[in-house]
Amino acid sequence: MADPAVDRTHDHPATDAPSARSGARTAAPTKGGPPRGKGAGRGSVLLRRAGRTAVALPAVAVFLFLLAPLAVLALSSLNSTSSLSFPPSGLSLRWYSEVLSSSDWLVSFRLSGVLVLLVVLTTVTIGTLAAYGLVRGDFPGRGLLSGLALAPLMVPEIIIGLGLLYYFQGLGLVNTLPGLWLAHSLVALPFVIRTVMVSAQALDPTLERAAATLGAGRARTFLTVTLPLLRPGILAGAVFAAVTSLGEVAVSALVSGSNTTTVPVRIFSAVQFQLDPSVAAVSTLLMLVSVLVLVAVDRFTNFSEVL
Repeated sequence: MADPAVDRTHDHPATDAPSARSGARTAAPTKGGPPRGKGAGRGSVLLRRAGRTAVALPAVAVFLFLLAPLAVLALSSLNSTSSLSFPPSGLSLRWYSEVLSSSDWLVSFRLSGVLVLLVVLTTVTIGTLAAYGLVRGDFPGRGLLSGLALAPLMVPEIIIGLGLLYYFQGLGLVNTLPGLWLAHSLVALPFVIRTVMVSAQALDPTLERAAATLGAGRARTFLTVTLPLLRPGILAGAVFAAVTSLGEVAVSALVSGSNTTTVPVRIFSAVQFQLDPSVAAVSTLLMLVSVLVLVAVDRFTNFSEVL
């Protein structure tokens, strides 16, 4: 009588032999080089890399074209000679020292700084209320008011400045700080309204209704719920208003005078009559301040998403 253990021992090799031979055939390397499909995969990777490079090159070229004038301006401000030339014959900080020690430039810096603060406070307050009312309000003529609020964006600034010149002459506001304040606010207000409108359109009205159902009044709901949600648009509008006021030339040149010469107007005059590296130094300082403000604002808010 046969032993069952012996029978099972003899059965396993017979059963596993075909699979072992199949595994051996599978593991055996193929002749003629790498496995099929590897070369095609490497080719597709190269094609994808070439496509990304072809897409990135125009973008890099555009950025270099935009940044090249700023780099040339910054390097020209370090010129050791009195001529505004590039490349500079030598590196020196003498023009920064002259600008910061000049009484005329310091007066213009103070005037432009005061104007920026006044314009930002005025346009942010009026623009936020106007944008929220235009987006959430339901009244006749809302579309017409929206068009009028954004109309200064469609009109050339030289025409706005000429109209303000004739208007301010009758009011005695030419060559005055209030006149510049009103003029800059008029030019910057549409930017604030437009950016706050973007945030207001994305505002969820159920949050305000929830605050109202919990007992909050309209003023408290607006201050504690609506304004924090509109903060990205408000900050973006404030930055736009500050940059617009700080770089305004056409309107300022028409409504300002000898006692109210802003930094851009003084730069424009210096370029016409006294072209030296001090103009490049002032422009570089303004550029650095603008970049620092943008970085600081974007660091604490989602400012870039609104833009």
